[in-house]
Amino acid sequence: MRLETTGQKAFKICQLTDIHLSDTPLNEASQKSLTAIDKMLQANDFDLIMITGDLLWGKQASKPAETLGALYDVLNRYPVPVAITYGNHDAEGNLDRAGLRQLEAGLAHPADKHHAAVVDDRESYTLEVTRDGKLAHVLYVWDSGDYSHWPADEQYAAIEPEQIEWFTRLPYARTQAQTDLGFLHIPLPEYTQAGQAILTGEQGEAVCSPVTNSGLFYTLLKSQNVKALFAGHDHDNNFTANYRGIGLNYGNPTGYNSYGTLPRGARVISLLPDGYETEILNF
Repeated sequence: MRLETTGQKAFKICQLTDIHLSDTPLNEASQKSLTAIDKMLQANDFDLIMITGDLLWGKQASKPAETLGALYDVLNRYPVPVAITYGNHDAEGNLDRAGLRQLEAGLAHPADKHHAAVVDDRESYTLEVTRDGKLAHVLYVWDSGDYSHWPADEQYAAIEPEQIEWFTRLPYARTQAQTDLGFLHIPLPEYTQAGQAILTGEQGEAVCSPVTNSGLFYTLLKSQNVKALFAGHDHDNNFTANYRGIGLNYGNPTGYNSYGTLPRGARVISLLPDGYETEILNF
């Protein structure tokens, strides 16, 4: 599905993250998550549902096609485009990331992907938002992977250099006047510095980023068009911050079937012609 808005109207994005669904038949916590998502989508109008990883709770979901089918059955009730990137737990079960991407065929309203590229089984792509029929905003989606190539030195994967090169070669204009956004699962190392100047939300745990800094934030600083990133991964963090002119934000944990004390819900992002606004929508 195309992503469209008109005039000065906000383009509203619902960010779901860390749903952590279990095996089927779904346990009580997983079913509670789906029921809450369903009620939220009934009560609110969104232009895009962006899921930023850990849809599945790793090996606990031994039948990922069935588990994701239950989630997609809920999403398919609403004529809202859906886009997905994956987290560190999604491919710990029976399917690799390629297999998970194939299951996206079960979505009734997939958002149109552009310039998709796969590196190390991690798909990066863009979503294009038009205003009055003209390209107005680009949403950049990076699959941040799972675990490091060097597990003795660090736990989580860094963005691959090829994924940064993909971004730099895309045929989009990049100016300070643009309002483009980025989405990924694992936060960048710069989220640690951002946590020292929180604007809204909570930091209940240390930022679980890769130790290796492969340079995506530096590239975004130079490009000037990406005004904010939205991550997941850390269930006790849902803060927003502005670090060196770029918003470094967490989503809000969505699923009840996982650790963390934050109230469950979603992050709503209102993409405006000249900026963005964001808030937490609790279940």
